[in-house]
Amino acid sequence: MKKITTLLLATLISLSAMAQQPYKVYCSVWGNNAAGSTMGYAYIDYGQQDRAGNWLVDSNGKGIYFNSVISVLNHLSKHGWQLEAAYDTQIPRLSDSTKYDTRQVLYLSKMITSDEEIIEGIYTKNMYKNR
Repeated sequence: MKKITTLLLATLISLSAMAQQPYKVYCSVWGNNAAGSTMGYAYIDYGQQDRAGNWLVDSNGKGIYFNSVISVLNHLSKHGWQLEAAYDTQIPRLSDSTKYDTRQVLYLSKMITSDEEIIEGIYTKNMYKNR
């Protein structure tokens, strides 16, 4: 009986050691928001190698136009992302470098057990083109 208990205990310990522990990953999301206008497209950086075409699209590859930074946050929270920090920064306009637009940046995190979960439910234009 003692051997069976020891064997059962050893099996349980090895199974728990094999299970991956959840870990936190991060992403940043930003969009340009001129005063009094909607935000537009949102760009995401989750550490991907190719950041070209990194704006968010739906499952059909069509760009998602967001009303505000909160609508982006609501969209990503449906996929497990949680807000860590947010800030605004000023960027010069391409057409007139004496004027600035506000860029709103969100830092988000989520707990995962495998790297494949980072992009679960999230598509970017680049990802859609490479499918």
